[in-house]
Amino acid sequence: MNVQSENSYPIRTANVGSICIISVASAGTVQFGDRAETNGMIRALALQRQEDHTTAGDVFFESYPIFYRPLPVLVDPEFEDGRGVQLIRTNCSPNIIVGNIHVIASGSSASIQIGNGMKLTGESRIKHIRQYPRPSTVPPAG
Repeated sequence: MNVQSENSYPIRTANVGSICIISVASAGTVQFGDRAETNGMIRALALQRQEDHTTAGDVFFESYPIFYRPLPVLVDPEFEDGRGVQLIRTNCSPNIIVGNIHVIASGSSASIQIGNGMKLTGESRIKHIRQYPRPSTVPPAG
C-alpha cells in the first residue's frame, strides 16, 4: 500500500497517442506526467534603433521599472477567512489517456502539461523600445 503525505499527490502515467507542437517560445515547457512546481520566467528587451548599437549606448534592464516591480497579489477575502472552496478529488485510475494533441503555438513562460501540476508561476516581462529621430517638419509649399 502506498502511503502519502498531505502535500503529495499520486504519481500517474500519461499515455498520449500523438502530439504535434509547432512552436514553444522562450521559457516555455512541455511536460508529460506530474510536476510539483514550475517557475517559468523570461525578461527581454526588444530594441530597434536607427543608430548602430555600438555607438548609441547600452540598454540595461535596471533602467525600466517593469523588470523590478513586484508581481500583483491575488486578494481573496473569503479564502483568507477560511471560507474558500475546498476540492477533494480521487483519481480512480493512475493513467491519463489522451488521444491527439495539436498545438500551433505556446507563448513565453507558458506550460503545456499532460498530468498533475501542483503550482505554476509563469512570468513574462518584455519592454519594446523604438528609438528613431522624429521627421523634420517641412514648411508648407507656396
